[in-house]
Amino acid sequence: MLQKLRFKTIRAKILSAFFIVVFFIACFNTYSYFANKRVISAGEEIVYKELQLLTANEKLASTISVRTTAAKSYVLTGDQKYKKEFEAYVKIAEENNKLLTELSTDTNLSKTVEKAREWRGFVQTKVFDEYDKGNVELAIQNLNSIDSLATEVRKGYEGLAQAREASINELGQAMIAQSKESLNVGLAIGVMITLIAIVTAYISAHMIANPIKAVIEKISQMADGDISQPPLPERMKDEIGLLVQSTNTLNQKLHEIIGSIHVVAGNVAANSEQLAQSSLDVKTGAEQIALTMLELAGGSESQAHNASDLAQIIDTFKVNVQQANAQGIDLQGYSSEVLQLTTSGQQLMNTSTQQMFAIDTIVQEAVAKVAGLNRQSQEISKLVSVIDDIANQTNLLALNAAIEAARAGEQGKGFAVVAAEVRKLAEQVSYSVTDISSIVGRIQNETVGVTASLQTGYEEVKRGTEQITNTNTTFEQIASAVNSMFSNIQGITENLQGISTTTEHINRSIDEIAAISEQSAAGVEQTTATIDETVVTMDEISKNTDDLASMAERLNKEVQHFKL
Repeated sequence: MLQKLRFKTIRAKILSAFFIVVFFIACFNTYSYFANKRVISAGEEIVYKELQLLTANEKLASTISVRTTAAKSYVLTGDQKYKKEFEAYVKIAEENNKLLTELSTDTNLSKTVEKAREWRGFVQTKVFDEYDKGNVELAIQNLNSIDSLATEVRKGYEGLAQAREASINELGQAMIAQSKESLNVGLAIGVMITLIAIVTAYISAHMIANPIKAVIEKISQMADGDISQPPLPERMKDEIGLLVQSTNTLNQKLHEIIGSIHVVAGNVAANSEQLAQSSLDVKTGAEQIALTMLELAGGSESQAHNASDLAQIIDTFKVNVQQANAQGIDLQGYSSEVLQLTTSGQQLMNTSTQQMFAIDTIVQEAVAKVAGLNRQSQEISKLVSVIDDIANQTNLLALNAAIEAARAGEQGKGFAVVAAEVRKLAEQVSYSVTDISSIVGRIQNETVGVTASLQTGYEEVKRGTEQITNTNTTFEQIASAVNSMFSNIQGITENLQGISTTTEHINRSIDEIAAISEQSAAGVEQTTATIDETVVTMDEISKNTDDLASMAERLNKEVQHFKL
């Protein structure tokens, strides 16, 4: 079973074998526990039930004889101690009867207990009570009449005790049989666990030792130079499986390395002669390169002088561009000021236009209010006419009242006085109405003049508003033209700045070209010196190539020691 499992660690393999043994030991302990529990249960039943029932039955059987003797002794002698002894054993019997009814449900026991209580009641009522009344003969006669019942009860208790002894013997035999069975089963399980432990240990040791032996043998073959054997089987996933896998990988890598070394050694030996010939060719080419480098150095110096002259020309051009750029910046500043002034003028014209519109609104409101005042003056004139009519009628009424009062004589004097006062008031109202009419007429005349003046002013304000609106439109056109001019000047300035920046880049590039030309000339000189050194080095390489060929031959001989 263990061989079919694929453990990832040796510890898991060992622990699995250990857990198998522990599992069977646990099964054995579980069986032993339940077997012993059954034996203990049977023993507890004997001790706590059957023995108590046996003891109680034996005590009850004996108390029947003792109580019979005490009852006979009491009726013969009249001594109270025998009666007390009878009653004391009655209490003992009741305690045992109670214990029997609690521990057993046997119907024979119940019948025997009932008969015992019947016998006890008969003795206490028919014997003791009659004796205490003086009926001694009757008491003795009654006692003798129930001897058979006492004997039956005593034999009943003795029969129950014998039944309990037989039950105890049966339980004891069952306990002995269970103990023997548990002993035999435990011995069989112990032998089985021992065999399982031996087999598990053997299989585990076999699974661990055999792969290690195969790895040792494989490594010994590799140490002897034999790397041509097939790889070991990789069936396990634990540390030993990793060891086998690593051994196979080592054998494969060593096989590849030795094969590569063998090929490389042959190639080195074959290419050494080509390297020697190539070194001679490189030496010849290096000498030619040295001559070419000298010519290239002369050309680099000329290029450096030309770059220096070009840099001076670019500097002059840069100065001119910077001057033009400065002038463009000044022009841009002036244009910006003109644009600001134009913007301010436009804002002022907008403000003036708004004010003219406000004046126009105010004049229109004044004309409307004066017209309203004229209409109210006309209404006042109408009211004054009405009041004048009322005053005239009041005056006439007062005059009529005075005439009627005069006709009335002495009785109308008081009314005449009132009529005279009313007439005076009507005359005063008439005078006031005349003054008001005059004032209202003058107001109306002034209102007409003010209305004409306001109308003339409104026309002038309207013409001024139109002129300011036209002027504002002209300022907007001027501002648009100035904005366009400012944008064009700004574009020119930006282009001049771009040209200045580009000129600086060109100047730096020319300086860099000059520096590179100088560095190139110096590099050519250094390259020429390096080529001279290369020629010397090629001589040394040619010499070392011969040494390399000899070492390749020795390496090839060492590699042939391995069996591929």
